[in-house]
Amino acid sequence: MPSYLVTGSSRGIGLGLVAELLKDKKNVVIATARNTAGSSGLQDLKAKHGDARFHLLDMDVIKLDSVHAAAEAAGKLLPSGLDHLISNAGVSYDASASWEDVNIEDFMAEMQFNLTSPIYLLREFLPLIRKGEAKKILIMTSSLGSVELAGYMTGLANTYSVAKASLNMLIRKWSTTLKNDGITTFLLHPGWVGVTELGSKITNWMETYAPQVPSLTVAESAAGCINVLNGVKPEDNGLYFSHDGTKLPW
Repeated sequence: MPSYLVTGSSRGIGLGLVAELLKDKKNVVIATARNTAGSSGLQDLKAKHGDARFHLLDMDVIKLDSVHAAAEAAGKLLPSGLDHLISNAGVSYDASASWEDVNIEDFMAEMQFNLTSPIYLLREFLPLIRKGEAKKILIMTSSLGSVELAGYMTGLANTYSVAKASLNMLIRKWSTTLKNDGITTFLLHPGWVGVTELGSKITNWMETYAPQVPSLTVAESAAGCINVLNGVKPEDNGLYFSHDGTKLPW
């Protein structure tokens, strides 16, 4: 049975990814969040799908000891290894701040979270991925992290864009070594989902400057993301996709 682990799954796109994966009764799904008991969405899915192929693990992705403990717990649940690791957790603290007004402490905290948590996650879960069959790592990012597209998104989520551009380079570099272990690692933009925390913060900008870009529902975004994940091949290692499978410019 294919196995999946999703971080940042208490709400929004992460919760949508979990719900989408559970539609396939062959899948074994582990959902993680800082406090899974406090997520009504996860608890509803647990009541619906039971314990046989759906597991909840508490994990604070910015704390190494918490990530390590979750990896050990996941290893006991998945003795044959983990097939798919989905790094979805991320933060955006001020999507509207200009560079003249950015709070530097918040900026540094945003950079630390969006870069440190994937490093912790991959370091601790790579042994499980290496044991798995599919050996795929999906890193959720954003088109805001595209250097080439930055000129078309003036003033939009400035600090978040820099954090995601840094994440993109991190994964682009790391994926070149992971491929030697047969691991396919790639970056994925989930589309603009207007009902999420970040999506709602940029609604005015999107409606004013990019009205041609549709706002997706969580379910639409999640379905597209899982379709891309299941379809990627080893030759797609290190690439940067959107939720519909199109390749994004760096």
